[in-house]
Amino acid sequence: MGCYKMTKKNFKTGFDSLLGEEKIKTKVSNNIQEIRATFIVKTDYLDKLKAISYWERKMIKDVINEALVNYINLYEKNKGSIPLPK
Repeated sequence: MGCYKMTKKNFKTGFDSLLGEEKIKTKVSNNIQEIRATFIVKTDYLDKLKAISYWERKMIKDVINEALVNYINLYEKNKGSIPLPK
């Protein structure tokens, strides 16, 4: 068995998000701003996403991004522009 270093968890971010003061770390690659986000998905959906990623030789994040782009485009086509909250 290997040794694992335990780190102290930072609870400040959780409290900040409850207060609406969430600080989001972003990554910029090729002038595209990205954010790391955590979502809960059904196991079979994740398995299928991983399979699509494997067979298409794409990263999972790229497969998910394509799905989101398609969903947003379809939504806006049917219901119009999406107003973003301030």
